[in-house]
Amino acid sequence: DEEEAEQEEREPVEATADGGEQVRSDGGLASEASEASAEPRSDGGVVTMGDDDPPVIQDNPGLAKPFELLTRAVGRPNYSEFDPTIVLLLTFPLMFGFIIGDVGYGLVYSGIGYWVYRNYHDSDAFRRFGLITLAAGVMTTIFGVLYGEIFGLHLVASQFWEGIVGLDHAPIEKGLSPATSYWASAWFIVTTLFGIVHMNTAYVLEFFENRALHSTKEAILESGSWILALNGLWLFIFARPPTATEGGETVFLGPKPPFIYEVFDGGSEAALSLGFTGIPHVAMLDLPALGVIPLTELVGVVMVLLGAVFLALGPAYELVEFHQVLAHALSYLRIAAVLLAKAGMAFAVNLLFWGVYSEPSGHGDEWHFMLAHGPEYVLDHHEEAEILFEGMVHMGPLMVVFGVLVLIVGHLIVLALGVTSSGIQSIRLEYFEFFSKFYEGNGRTYTPFGTERTYTDDGS
Repeated sequence: DEEEAEQEEREPVEATADGGEQVRSDGGLASEASEASAEPRSDGGVVTMGDDDPPVIQDNPGLAKPFELLTRAVGRPNYSEFDPTIVLLLTFPLMFGFIIGDVGYGLVYSGIGYWVYRNYHDSDAFRRFGLITLAAGVMTTIFGVLYGEIFGLHLVASQFWEGIVGLDHAPIEKGLSPATSYWASAWFIVTTLFGIVHMNTAYVLEFFENRALHSTKEAILESGSWILALNGLWLFIFARPPTATEGGETVFLGPKPPFIYEVFDGGSEAALSLGFTGIPHVAMLDLPALGVIPLTELVGVVMVLLGAVFLALGPAYELVEFHQVLAHALSYLRIAAVLLAKAGMAFAVNLLFWGVYSEPSGHGDEWHFMLAHGPEYVLDHHEEAEILFEGMVHMGPLMVVFGVLVLIVGHLIVLALGVTSSGIQSIRLEYFEFFSKFYEGNGRTYTPFGTERTYTDDGS
C-alpha cells in the first residue's frame, strides 16, 4: 500500500538499542562503539557519550588556507590548541625564498605552482600544493632581486642595482666569493636570530595553552622555564664581551667568536653597517671568584639557571632535554648552510659553461664570469686577473654544444634539488623545532549530522 511504499523510500538512519537515533553530543556523525561510552538510562535504554574534545573546523584567512595542507600532514589541531597555519604562511615561503634567492628559479617555481593550481581541479590537495609552490616561488623571486641573481648570474645586480639604481652592488649577497665571505658569516647570525624568534613564538603559544588548560603556575613552570633558558643563553652569547686595544685595533676578549660582533658593526668586514657590536653591558662587575664580568652576561646566566630550577619544580624529566635551547637554535644554521650549498652548485654550473676569473680586491679575491669576453681579453685588460676555468663556451664549437647541454641539465638539477633540500629543510624546522614545542595535532574533523541515502539523493 501507499504507506509501506513511502516507508521504503525514506532514508535509513542508524538507531540506538532503544530505538532512538544515535548522534554524537557535538552534532557529528554517530560515534564508533570503541570511541563511545554507553551509560544506562532510567527507562532501560542507554545514552551514548562521545569524545569530550569537540571536533574542529580550521578557519584561516584566504592566503593561509593552502598551508593547512602542511599543518594536516602532522595532524589537525585539536579543540584546545592553537592552529599554527598562519605562522607557516609567514615563515615557510620566507625560509624557502631566502635559501634559493634567484629570479630565474623563482619564476620557474611560480610557473609550476600556478600550472598545478589551474590544472588539478579535482584534487583539493594538489591545488593547495600548487598555491604553496607559487608562494615559495614568489618569495624566491623577491630574494633573487635583492641578491641580484638570475640563474646564478649577477645580471640583476649589474643591470638593475648598479646600472639603474646606482649602487656598488646588490643590497645583499650570498657570500660565496672570498671578497664577500663576510656575508656568509652574517647569514649564520641572521638565521640563528630567526630561529630564536621562531622558537620563542612556539614557547609563548605553549604558555597560553598551558595557562588555559591548567593554571598560570603550571604555564610558568612548563613553558616559562624554556623561555627564560632560551633567551638567557642567547643574551649571554650576544652580550658584548670585554675588549682590549692591540696595534690600534679593538680586540674582543674571551672565547666567543669575534665575527658575532663585527659583521653588523661597520667597516670593510661588515655585511651591513648597523653599528651592532653586541648587546651593550650597563656595568662591569668585579666578582672575587669569577673576576670582572659584564652585568649583561651575568643576567643571562641567571635566566638560564632560573629556567632550570623552574623545570626541576615542574616537569623535571624535561631537564634531560635542556640542551635544546642551544641545539635547536643552532639547527637553524642549516638555512645559511643550504643557501651557500645551492649558490655553490649554481656557480659550478655557470663556471663550467662561461668560465670564471678572479681579481684581487681590498676584501679578497673577486670572482667574475666571462660572459662577454674570453680569457685572452681578460688577461690583456686585467693585469692581476687569474683564470680559474676557461669555460666551455670559449673552447670551440664542439665544446659549446656540449656546454649548452651541461648548462641546461645542471640548472635543472639545481632546480630539482631546490625543492628536495630547501623545501625539506624548511619544513623540517617547522615540524621539529616549532611544532614539537606546543602542537599535538590530534584533533578530529567536524562532520555535520547526516543520513545515508539509498533510494534518493540530496538534490545537489
